[in-house]
Amino acid sequence: MEMIDISAYTAILTSLDGKALELLGIAVATYYISVFIYALRWKIVLNGLGKSIPLTDLLKINLSSIFVNNITPMSRGGGEILRITWVSKKHRVPVAVSTVSILYERISEIVPVLILVVLGVSYFATHLRLFIVALSVLMVLIWFKWDRIVVLSIRLFKIKLTQDDLVRMLELKRKPTVNMLTIGLSSTVWFLDVVRLKLIAMAFGWNPPITFLSVISLANLLFGLLAFTPGGIGIVEGGLLGTLTYFGIPSTLAVSVTLLERFISYVSSTIVGFITLITSGGVEIWKALRSR
Repeated sequence: MEMIDISAYTAILTSLDGKALELLGIAVATYYISVFIYALRWKIVLNGLGKSIPLTDLLKINLSSIFVNNITPMSRGGGEILRITWVSKKHRVPVAVSTVSILYERISEIVPVLILVVLGVSYFATHLRLFIVALSVLMVLIWFKWDRIVVLSIRLFKIKLTQDDLVRMLELKRKPTVNMLTIGLSSTVWFLDVVRLKLIAMAFGWNPPITFLSVISLANLLFGLLAFTPGGIGIVEGGLLGTLTYFGIPSTLAVSVTLLERFISYVSSTIVGFITLITSGGVEIWKALRSR
């Protein structure tokens, strides 16, 4: 799917009434609430690792990292490096510790993604209770095999950690407050992602079930991970549009939902992230990363 100029967004917005625009405004708010929750989650993990950084600083770093993700190839690649470098240089957090904190954040998303999978599968199946039981069993297994999952993730991402760093990361499991808050906040972010899709759909008079939107959210995640273009541009839009039309959503509605979802999660986040980067002292760090 090719990039569409701003006139396409203008045409869609001018066709909506006041109620629809209000729903879109709430959808935008849910996105930035999610960004705030990401920053709060990161702070909790860093606190668990013995590093205290102001929440406002972490929020600025996260917003800036979204901008970098949106203009560099591969999902989350450049943005995560910016986060690691920023907290290491500006807050004197060892690179290994900042890397561990971000990796632990990603691992905590296993639980909400599994919940989305169950909800998505339930859209096609009738035996919902069976899937809930299966999910519960899987959650228990994840908890008891948490150490192995952490070690496997480190190997998959090829993260070089000293034995002390690995021990520090594994010890987070023994801090139930950190774990519960991290997983809870990760789940909240994914819930808000589904809510945002629903609000956008409702702005066009479409009220899809949460189970269906879980399928769409998972598809969005998959296309984002597979995308090799900056911010997944073209691939994510095409994937989302194709998924919606595959399930029988009229093409006009599918295009409108796709465009507005990407306007919120890509266009607006790029603008806000860029402004945050240049006003928060992140330009020097970004330039240093680009020169490598």
